[in-house]
Order: sequence, then C-alpha cells, then structure tokens
Amino acid sequence: MSMLLTKRLMRSLWRTKLRLSAVVLMIAVGVFAGISFGAYGTAATTMYDDIYSDEEGRINLADVVVENPGGVWNGTTSEDICQAIRDEWTNPDLELEFCEPRLTLEGLMFNLLDNGSEDMVHAVWYGIDEGKVDRVWMPDHDCCSGRLAAAADEIVLDAHAASGMGIDVGESISIAAGAGRMNLTVVGIGLYSNHLYFAEEGALYPASAGTFATGYLSASGMEVLANRSTGSSNRILIDVKGTPPYDLQSTDAVEGVELNAVKAQILEIVSEESDDPVSVYDQSGIYSVELLRADAEGANKMYPYVTGMIAVVAGITIFLSLQRLIQSQAKEIAVLRTLGVPRRSIMPGYILAPMIIGSVGVAIGTALGVWVGAPAMLGMYEDIMGIPIIGYSVPPSLVILNVVIVMVIVLLSGIRPAWQAAQMQPLEVMRGQHEVRLSSRRIQRWTAKMPATVGLTIRSSIRKPVRLAFTFLAVGLSMLILGSMLLMMGSIEDLFGTERETWDARVNAPEGGEDEIIQWAQSKGVSYELLLQYPGSPAESDSRLLSVNGLDQFSSTDSPTGMIHVKLKEGSYPVANATVTQVLIDEGSSEFLGWKIGDQPTMMFGSISKQVKVTGITKGEIFRTVYLHRSDLSAEVGLNATSVLLDLPNGVEVDSELGAISEGITLMADQDKAFDEIMDKQIQFLIAVEGLGILMAFGVLFNTLVMNLAERDSELATLRVLGAPINRLGAMIFGEHLAIGVIGGIMACIFSVLGTQMLIDSMVQWAFFFTVQASLGSLAIIGGTVVLMSILLTPFGMWRIKKMDLVDSVKEFSN
Repeated sequence: MSMLLTKRLMRSLWRTKLRLSAVVLMIAVGVFAGISFGAYGTAATTMYDDIYSDEEGRINLADVVVENPGGVWNGTTSEDICQAIRDEWTNPDLELEFCEPRLTLEGLMFNLLDNGSEDMVHAVWYGIDEGKVDRVWMPDHDCCSGRLAAAADEIVLDAHAASGMGIDVGESISIAAGAGRMNLTVVGIGLYSNHLYFAEEGALYPASAGTFATGYLSASGMEVLANRSTGSSNRILIDVKGTPPYDLQSTDAVEGVELNAVKAQILEIVSEESDDPVSVYDQSGIYSVELLRADAEGANKMYPYVTGMIAVVAGITIFLSLQRLIQSQAKEIAVLRTLGVPRRSIMPGYILAPMIIGSVGVAIGTALGVWVGAPAMLGMYEDIMGIPIIGYSVPPSLVILNVVIVMVIVLLSGIRPAWQAAQMQPLEVMRGQHEVRLSSRRIQRWTAKMPATVGLTIRSSIRKPVRLAFTFLAVGLSMLILGSMLLMMGSIEDLFGTERETWDARVNAPEGGEDEIIQWAQSKGVSYELLLQYPGSPAESDSRLLSVNGLDQFSSTDSPTGMIHVKLKEGSYPVANATVTQVLIDEGSSEFLGWKIGDQPTMMFGSISKQVKVTGITKGEIFRTVYLHRSDLSAEVGLNATSVLLDLPNGVEVDSELGAISEGITLMADQDKAFDEIMDKQIQFLIAVEGLGILMAFGVLFNTLVMNLAERDSELATLRVLGAPINRLGAMIFGEHLAIGVIGGIMACIFSVLGTQMLIDSMVQWAFFFTVQASLGSLAIIGGTVVLMSILLTPFGMWRIKKMDLVDSVKEFSN
C-alpha cells in the first residue's frame, strides 16, 4: 500500500513539471556555483604553492626580505650585511640557505607606438642574476619563452607587459631608471613573484595593457642602467631551508613564531651594519603574494556558503511543494491509515521524493560545474590575472563536499512534510479539519467592511502563514546573491572615485632629485605638490605593513584644496611640528589595532621607533594607511619626497625631458582606464550573477503564488459562477501579488544588507578592509526587482482563472 502511495506521489510531482523543473534547476545551480567557485579557490591555492616552491624551474620565494626604502647600499655594505647575517645566525630550528642582495628601481619604458611616437610607461626594473632566490618563472606555456638575461644589454620582459605591448623575444626596447636611457634586447619573457598580480604597488585592480611594465635584467645590466657601482642593492633576500610558516594577516593566531624571531634578529643585525632605516618583512609583506593569497582564501571560504544558500532556497521550495502535495493527497493517506497501513510505511515516499529530485539536480549541476563552470572560472582568472593555470583538474573532494551539502539540505526539507503525512488523523481529514486556516474573528470583522474580493484576497493570502514566511525567507536568500553584488560594486565605485586624488601625473623622484622635477613644473606653469611615502609597521614586534603618507596639506573630499583628499570619519586633521607627532589612521587600522582618537602608540617608520598621537580616523582606504605632515615624516626618515604630484593644465603633457629626471611616471588617466576595464569585466560577471538571483527568486515566487491560486480554485470558481467579473478577480490577484512583492522586496533589502555585511566581515583582514555602503539606489533596484517579478506573475493567474473548469471546481467546493 505504501508503494501505491509513493507511485501516486511521483505522478503528482510529475504533473507539476514546471515547478519541479524550477526546483531541479535551483539544485543544479547550487552545485554548479559551488564547484565553479571552489575550483577557482583550490586551483589558485595549489598553483601559488607550486609556483613559490624551491623546486627546479620554480620561483623559490624569499622567506624574509630586508628593504632599504630610502636609499641604496653599495656593494661592500651589501656583502657585509649578508656576511653578518650568516655569521650571527643563531636559530637552531631554521637553517639559513641563501642571502642574496638585489637592486630594484622604478623607472620608465619607452614604448614605440604604431604612429611612430613614444609612450612613456611606468616600470619597475629588477637586477636578477641566475640566483637561487626569487627566480624568474618561465613555465612551459604560450605565455613565456626565451632565457634569462646574462649580458648587461639583455632583459627578460614580464609576460603581462610583453602581451599588452605586443613585444616578442629578439626585439629591442628602450628603458630608463633616472640615469639616462638604455637600449636592451629582449631575450626572454617570464613571470615574477612580485608581479604575478600585475598591478602597481598599492593598486587593487590590474594595470591596463600598455600602462605598466616590469623587467628583469642581469645585476651588471641593472647597475649600468641606474649608474650604480658593482654590487649595489636596496633589498636583501633571505631564504630559509624548507617552507617555514609565517603570520597570516587574515588570522589573529601567531603562526610564524620562529620566523618572527629570525626577523627581529635580522633587523638588529642590519641596523648595526647600516645607518639607513630599513623594513624587514616576510611573504605577507610582498604585495602581490599577499593579495593573491587573500583572494584564494576568500574564494575557498565563500563557495560552501554559496552552495548552501542556493540549496536552502531549493530546500524551502521542495518543503512547500511537498506540503501542498500532502494536502492534495490527504484523503488517500486517510484511506490507507483507515485500512491499517502503519505510519512508518507512509513516510518513506515523502523522504524519497526530495532525494530523487536532489539527485537529478546534483547530477546536472556536477556535470555543468566540472565541464563548464570550472573551466569558465579558470579562464576568467587567466584573462584577468594573466597567470597560466597548468595541469589543474577539479579534485573529487570538492565535488563530494558540494554534493553532500546539497543532499543533506534536500533530505532535511523532506523530513517535516513526511512526518506531517504520517501524523494525519483519518477522521479529521474526512471532516476537512486537516487544513489549518488563519482567519481570526478580528480579521473577519476587519475585512467584512471591505468589498468581497478584497476581503477574500486578504484572508486567503494569510491563511498559510508558514508558507508565506518561508516564501519571504527564500526570496530574501535568492536576492542576497543579486543584492550583495550590487552593494559591493556600488561601494567599490565610491571608494575609487576620482574625488579622492585629483592629480594628473605622479612623478617618482630619485633620491634628492625632486628639485629638478619642481623646476620642470615651474617652467611649464604646472601646479605641483610633494608626497613622501614610506613603509611602516604598528610596533617593533608587529611586522604587519602600514602605508605611511606624508602630505603637504590636508583637505577633505567635500572641500578639496590639494591633490590628495581624505574622508575624515571622526576627529580632526593633524598639526605639524607638534610635541608628539600627530597622525591620521584609517578605520581598518583602528579596528585591528584598537587605536582610538587621543591614543599615543609607538609605531615604526622602517626601523625607526616613534611615538605618535592619533587625532583622527579616515574612511575608505582598502589598505592600512597612516597620514601625517610630510615635514614630520621627513624629519624622521631623512627623505624630503618620494613623488611629485602634478596638475597638468590644458596643452601641457609629460615629456621625455621629465622622464629623464624621474624614476617613473604614473598617469591618472592610465589608472582610470585600468579601473574602467576591470569594472567592465566585473559587470559581465555581475550580469550573470544577477540573472542567477533573479531566476531563483522568480522560481520561488512562482511556486508560492501558483499554490495559492490552486488552493483557491473552488472559491474563485464560485465567485465566477456568482457573476464576479474577470477584471475584478484580476485586480484581486494583482493586489495579492503586489503585497507579497512589496513585503518580499523589503525582506530582500534587509537580507542583502545584513548578508553582504556578514560576508565582508568574514573576509576582511589586515591587507583588505572593506565596508558596505547601502545606497538608496541599490536598495531600490533590489526591492523593485522583487515587486516587478511578483506583478509579472499576475497574467499567469488571470490565464489560469479563464481556463478553469467551473463545474468541477464548484462540485469539489460543494462536497
């Protein structure tokens, strides 16, 4: 007998093909999205580990970097530092393998355009012999070819730059680094750890093609380019045997206890060998490395939630559908119970049904995820990042995890309906008392004064409060996908608005060379402003990096007067030459460090310890940032300026004369172009995600509203028999749909804001701090979309009423 009921259940499900297909589609999309996002996260994590390893043909990423941000050591000092580190290395648990001095300078590349003119491109040049640490990576892939630079007139160009400018092995390029131009032959095209994410230092989005370049010369070639003596360096790379753990910026745990002790010892050694302030950091301080690690970590955190959320929406839909089926099969269940069929024989069918539905959806989603979604996500990754993914396949553990998440949720969605079916009392069913209706006397009195159709609309809409509540929950979860993307994209556009920085060109000055740039600006009638940037850290025992910015003047985005403007969240601007140096910190630094206005912590400028006073907290910085007066910072670090900001009037452009006296020029137009390009790519992804959220919400609303109509067939038929016009009934359905849409839209807005903030809170870390700003425009789009979808279902209700068999419906009502 239970088999008979199960067959009857399956036939009933099959009759609702449209709703059944929507549920299967939701489950498939959940698995598809989970595998796609998961493949991206796992591929990135395993690929980075492989690239950074010390195996032959890989990069062998440095474990500790000593950087001289304000100067260059000569060859003798460089070798003395390495020798002192070797001699005084005392850590018994970590074995020193290599200590290699390197010279790295910013400069320019002169890109010859098709029309014969030259374009000056901001660049970073590295002096790299065939050392053992931080090697150039040249995988067996179409992106890379050639060999390493050996002679002084040879260079390996980064694959991102070569692709963007159409340069190949064997061609000649012209570059500079503040000491005149030099022509070099491209002998190889490769990739480097500091620029796997090909962006300028501190930029969140990749550089646009043809606006940024990096290259890797021999040590002798770099010394000729920069007019430096043999062995000059401004970085010391330390490699420890094995792969020692280091402190991750996304956790509060201290993972790198041993490496932290090594860094402290190295800082002490270098400070004794050199008077220059230095910065000592591990792999978390390498911008590209940390950004890519945080991105992969975020993807790995996110995909189980995406899969689970979509599966919950599908589970709610299954739950509501099964409840409706139980109601329609109540008499059959009652007859079986009267004939003595035990309750345990009734339950299996209602548990089996969602499992079958889930299995079909999982099979479709797995196939699409493995063969379509994962390759598409990895292809998008390669397109945006420009990093080749070699030899990756979707791991079985990823598929199993997503399948288990979905099937558990689907199974749980069928338990409650199955229990309800088994608990039905035959006598109550035969009397029609098994349907719970919410229609209190107060509601009846309130609706009695209304027109009959309006009163019926209100009473029928709230007769199933559980279904209505679950519908709003499912709609809110569905729109969370759309809402989170809208809110995040809107907040990112606000963060990177042009009002924060209004310069046209940022010219990097050689040490002590800012006066020549100022003279050029004055001769051209160009307004200028000096900027001093220096690496800092919160404390001597805390190596997390701070970006310290010394400004000539402070102004807000509301009343801009300078070329760099800050959004002051609270407090006041610092005063120059105060007894205790006054600073502004961003809200992320305040959050992680616990620094408040009025606090006087001791922070580090390189290796210089200095007590400061926090006078204000700024808003809108992605990275941890400190602002103070340039004169105060200059007095501490011994540098006057690192950059000169230019506001170019009409008709004045940067020229080769300026390029010859600078160490690189960044144009705001290039940054705006890069931002627009990445936003265009993100919009394509956004459209796909928006479509996913809208389809899911539409499926939930369709399922609920159709069930509401089906339950009122007899009532609507009676109204038609009594002469109620079709238009009046249509207005009744429209009103119900509008009310459900408005409430669902409000719920969608609430879920979007709260859910997005929770998602961001779980992903923010020291290297990446972000807050969501819920604009009225974004909320209007989210809520309006739900209302529009609900209203668009009204014609379907009208069609259903017109096609209704009045005789059968009234006959059922009379029974």
